[in-house]
Amino acid sequence: MKLASLSDLRPGEAVWSTFSVDAGVEQPLQLDIFLARGKQLSPLAFFTAGVHGDEYEGPDAVAALSRVLPWEDLNGSVIAIPVVNPMAFAAAQRLTPVDGKNLARSFPGRPGGSPTERLAHAVFEAFVQPATHLVDLHSGGVEYRFAPVAGYYGPTNGGNLSYLSARRFGLDHLWRLPETGGVLSCEAWKAGKVAIGCEYLGAGQLSEEGSAAYVRGMLSCLAHWDILRGRYPLPESGDAFENDWQLAEGDGIFHARREIGATVREGDIVAVTTDLRGKPVQQFVARADGVVLGLRSKARLRKGDWGVLVGTTCCREDHD
Repeated sequence: MKLASLSDLRPGEAVWSTFSVDAGVEQPLQLDIFLARGKQLSPLAFFTAGVHGDEYEGPDAVAALSRVLPWEDLNGSVIAIPVVNPMAFAAAQRLTPVDGKNLARSFPGRPGGSPTERLAHAVFEAFVQPATHLVDLHSGGVEYRFAPVAGYYGPTNGGNLSYLSARRFGLDHLWRLPETGGVLSCEAWKAGKVAIGCEYLGAGQLSEEGSAAYVRGMLSCLAHWDILRGRYPLPESGDAFENDWQLAEGDGIFHARREIGATVREGDIVAVTTDLRGKPVQQFVARADGVVLGLRSKARLRKGDWGVLVGTTCCREDHD
């Protein structure tokens, strides 16, 4: 695994480099890496995108960040990877085609594991471990759509740096993320990093506004973390929600009855699935008052797939 390291750069210098990973496939994987060294090597912000291969706001935003980041104004340093999983990206799909695994459930990985696990291990050891802060950029991919959300871990209070960072990212909503093993931002947070994960629309498309919002959010976080001098973070934004996805109980065709971002009341029907004769299979009902944060995009729904995500309000645990 060879690449130009931050220690090879002069303060105020930025470069694109290549990170080579032996994932146990025919040819080593080549990951594009953007590195910007500031006045100091640390604090170090690590931005990732393309963990899933059918999500495009994140990769586009990382490329844009490399063009607009005023690296001469950095106190600390920045590393960014536009596409963490080039195998899935080449296939334009969520999962790694060679082993069928989900990289977003594979961190911190295993050095002697499957190709996905080896890739996860290489990225985690080389970049997550030395980082002090991490932002993982996602969208709903081909199969899902998300309201713009900045996700955080831990309590909803002013002493939680993950929560405070999510508030400075500038998206419409905050989501108290479920602590799911193998998720990059979750594993980074468990390792003591200030980590958040973001979502923006999806359906396999590229939202130009989503990409621009991600760039603004990354710059805002860098200012909030005192890594970027002379800049001000975005105002604190977003109401905080929690909850996980409701799963499909059987196969069917998905019919959304509410749109992303809609306010719903307990008992409202958010979506239904039907069989091929039009017979109802399942109703996805709001279990409490909240906001529709996620919906299935792909109309064909299989048992166990995510269907609907309705966020319910998190109460702040202090009043700082």
